[in-house]
Amino acid sequence: MDTGTTVPCRSNSSHKPAPLAPTVAALSALLARCTSLAAAAALHARLLRSSRLFGPPIIANCLAAAYSRLGATPSAVALLLHAPTASANRFSRNILLAALLKSRDLPAARELFDRMPDRDTVAYNSMIRGYVDSGHAEEAFRLVRTMRELGVRPSDFTFSILSSAVCSARHGMQVQAAAVRHGSAHRNAVVGNTLIDMYRRVGLLKYAVRVFWSMNQRDIVSVNSVMSVYKDDGQSSQLFECFQSIRSLGLSIDEFSVSTALSMCTTDEDLAKGDQILALCVKTGLLSHLIVSSAVIDLLCVCDRLADAVRFFEGMAAWDSETCNAMISGYARSGIMEPALSLFLLSLRKGICPTEFTFASLLRCSSCFGLMEQGTQIHALISKLGFEDDVIVATALIDMYCKLGSLNHARILFSRVCVKDLVLWNTMIIGLSHNGRGKEALQMFWQMLKSDIQPDRITLFGVLSACSLVGLVDEGMRLISLFKSNYHVVLGLEHNACVVDMLSRAGLFSEAVDFAENKLQKCNVAAFSNILEACMIQGDFDMAELVAEKMVKLKPRSSLPYIVLAQTYGARCKWDSMARMWRAMEDQGAKKVQGYSWLCTKNEIHVFTSSQILPHGREVTDAVLDLLFWDMMDHKYAHGCVDC
Repeated sequence: MDTGTTVPCRSNSSHKPAPLAPTVAALSALLARCTSLAAAAALHARLLRSSRLFGPPIIANCLAAAYSRLGATPSAVALLLHAPTASANRFSRNILLAALLKSRDLPAARELFDRMPDRDTVAYNSMIRGYVDSGHAEEAFRLVRTMRELGVRPSDFTFSILSSAVCSARHGMQVQAAAVRHGSAHRNAVVGNTLIDMYRRVGLLKYAVRVFWSMNQRDIVSVNSVMSVYKDDGQSSQLFECFQSIRSLGLSIDEFSVSTALSMCTTDEDLAKGDQILALCVKTGLLSHLIVSSAVIDLLCVCDRLADAVRFFEGMAAWDSETCNAMISGYARSGIMEPALSLFLLSLRKGICPTEFTFASLLRCSSCFGLMEQGTQIHALISKLGFEDDVIVATALIDMYCKLGSLNHARILFSRVCVKDLVLWNTMIIGLSHNGRGKEALQMFWQMLKSDIQPDRITLFGVLSACSLVGLVDEGMRLISLFKSNYHVVLGLEHNACVVDMLSRAGLFSEAVDFAENKLQKCNVAAFSNILEACMIQGDFDMAELVAEKMVKLKPRSSLPYIVLAQTYGARCKWDSMARMWRAMEDQGAKKVQGYSWLCTKNEIHVFTSSQILPHGREVTDAVLDLLFWDMMDHKYAHGCVDC
């Protein structure tokens, strides 16, 4: 039926308006904010379908930068290498250069760098950073010289990179001079911070402090850096003044400031200041940082508050390798082996990976107590986990084997270390000296000098101990002159004690007494004790009496000089003088220093003196000794020496 109304017909040709294509700026912003590799790949596919990838070069550049930032460096390299040559610009080449360097392809990066027609500061900084990260510091400095010759102006970032590559004082001063000329050293806090760290690393601590005070802008990193310098130099008063001035500079104390201050308290064993800083940590909430917690544990352990350290450690919500290392080191410092091993095993079960410092602390326990079995077990675990090549772990292993008398193991480990540092050389030299291998220790020292390793105070102590053992007095004096003139090492208390011991062992008692009276006024008793023991061993009783009389005037706690004089007076029938010596020893409260030995059986350590026998199984022990004596007499064993 016709109603008389007209129904409009819908046209089949009507469409929705097409969406607008995103602008270049929108695409660039989207790629810059990309947070996942899947999202970047999806955008990459969309750009390929729309044929817009290589239109404006900025889109490909932003996509490559996103790939590189998200860890897909090979994708970034492939994208830019396959880009049309016409679409590549300076930014494309800089991004490709950075991507190649991030993928550790240094030859390809250098080839691209040499072919770049317009190398700017960004390109030079990338290439310099690549050389520094790869350990080619000389190439980095050579490239900087080329950069200056071509008139390319360095940026603040250039000096930050170079500061991290410096390994000598001369290069450090050159970098700072260049930074001052360009105005970067004073106005840029980042450059100033890297210069402070650079001077701290090369040992020029006074220069580091000067850089800090010359900076126009300082941040909390600057203050923390100079506090670390003061800590390394042992200047506790300056460190705490700097710590107190943080708030006056308008800065906020962070976990690194607090941990450095606590470390200084640990070094000084200053528990009073440590408690104040601990209260500040509780008030500000910084105690939740694990780096602060480990510093607190160190402080409590050093100040003989191991029980408090254990309670603090057990009350922590979470552990990491640093806090476990601090607690294990505390147990080792207190001579407690079993809890240290138990904590180590517990940390492994919790999935906390041990570090080189963990093993160093455990090996310290094993070497202190002569626990060869536990030490070798730890060594096996170190080899299994791949820590044997680490110089810190290798040094701890060598120190343990030297203290346990197993020099063959120590020599093998020493020969396997590819890059030997000064600490490793010193450990081997002192280990050989303490095991009576003086000549080998001296040979090791000369070998170290041939390796271009500069010796220090500890090296001098090791070689003087070796000269003392071998009786090379003239050689020892020549070494003292060598260290003074060539290495600027001044004799300290420990070196002077070595000289006294060296002279005494050589029978030069008059020279030893004169040297002790001139150089060791504060430690005359210890020096005279060494001379007196040497006199008694070598049978020079007249000199022994003279030295003992000098010691008695100093009122020592040791009974040795009183006993020597009493026996000397008794042999000469001077009964009154002998009685006077016995009374003086009693009035002074002098006692004989008692020596201890210990044996480890399974998990127990038995400690005993020379006048005691093992507390368990005395009859069995006597029977075994009788059997050994009978067997030796029956077979007439000759005396021999065991080669370590």
